[in-house]
Amino acid sequence: MEMDLFSFIDRAIKLLNIKYDHIMTLNHELENFFISEFGDKDNFLAVNSRIKSPNSLREKIIRNNLYMRYDSPLKMMFDMQDIVGLRIECRFTDDEVDIYRAILEKFYIPAGNGYYRSPNHKQIFLNLETSQPMLQKNGFGIYKIDGYIIDGGFKLKFELQIKSLVNVFWGEIDHKVLYKNFNYMLTEDFFKDIMHSIKDNLSMIDRQLKILYEHVNSMDSSTAINNHVQVKSLLSKIVHDIFIARVRKDLGFVVDLNDIADITVEYLDYKCRSVLKYDEGGNFIHLLNHINAIDQDAFDIGELVEFDQSPEFTTDFSARVGGAVYDVINREFNWSLFFKIIESIEQSNVRYDFEEFFKYVEVYLKRKIRDEIDMNGFTLKEYEELEGFVLDCFASNFEKDPSFENMTSSCFKLSRNTLSQFFRNINTFEEFEENKQRIERMLRSQF
Repeated sequence: MEMDLFSFIDRAIKLLNIKYDHIMTLNHELENFFISEFGDKDNFLAVNSRIKSPNSLREKIIRNNLYMRYDSPLKMMFDMQDIVGLRIECRFTDDEVDIYRAILEKFYIPAGNGYYRSPNHKQIFLNLETSQPMLQKNGFGIYKIDGYIIDGGFKLKFELQIKSLVNVFWGEIDHKVLYKNFNYMLTEDFFKDIMHSIKDNLSMIDRQLKILYEHVNSMDSSTAINNHVQVKSLLSKIVHDIFIARVRKDLGFVVDLNDIADITVEYLDYKCRSVLKYDEGGNFIHLLNHINAIDQDAFDIGELVEFDQSPEFTTDFSARVGGAVYDVINREFNWSLFFKIIESIEQSNVRYDFEEFFKYVEVYLKRKIRDEIDMNGFTLKEYEELEGFVLDCFASNFEKDPSFENMTSSCFKLSRNTLSQFFRNINTFEEFEENKQRIERMLRSQF
């Protein structure tokens, strides 16, 4: 077996060396193309690339048992996705989304099997129907797109990544310390905890650098929108700090309240604006007064959430989603804590806020649908049917998993390009009907 393995590796490396000049030429072509397409974007920094080295190829064959999966090195080489790796580098983590959306706009001509090409190059193809960012083994997301380039009869696969400056740095640390270091197996969990801490600190640095960059670029233009976002961030931190102390006292340990605090403030902001009709200043004063008036001594994390009667909903969507949460609210810790916090802040009937919150969820998703799906080719009736279709997919998924975590990830933290990605090239209702099963499959897997 050893002789077969090393013979396979030797033949693979020999083939790589034979094809190297051709691969190098195509690699330069790819670099030049992506620079010409995206180099004029303000958040674009550079395109870097690499061709897999003989040592790296040897390691991958052994690590992934490729010699057991392929009859010949030639088949393996044609099937290997990362013989060439390209990386578009940008300033900040949020810029990764912008670059990805720019790619979606450039590569809009379907080529089959989920691949698309740009009109500016007929031989470069990208797979744009895979959900992005992809989840890595380390638990973090990465924009990683499969592609290939055709040159005569030669098809070269490549991998395209989009990374901010801190994620480039993090990738180097993760790859060289975690992925390729075999010396710490006895304390692997400890190392992973440290690496996660480093990643959190890098994310904080990314946010701080972006704040600094935006401040420098808009020192003379403080907008109402930015002020509103800052006010919500302030209120969210106040809510978090008030209740994290109480939760720590009652439970004896700390739980993550970041999402609960953020969504609490988002909902209360919606309620003040849309239901109570407060203006910007009145909204802030109302929320701040309510938060300052919280009676922490009356807050009991162990009590049940009690309703004076069963909630009543006005739409099918809110009834399905709200009903699913109602069934588990006193078994699912985060939902119970979320509505106890709202009840403590608002000092009102919890049933009213329970009903109103799921109206807000529906409004939030409808706004997301409107912002991401181009409706110019649809009548009002057709648009309402498409909107109902997306809401139905969300509700069906949520009924299967009515956890607060699922609500957070599939609604409030849903990547802002997800729906536009799934509805690419859908310009008429007829095209929607033709692709309905495919879109439904993708939506249900994402939600």
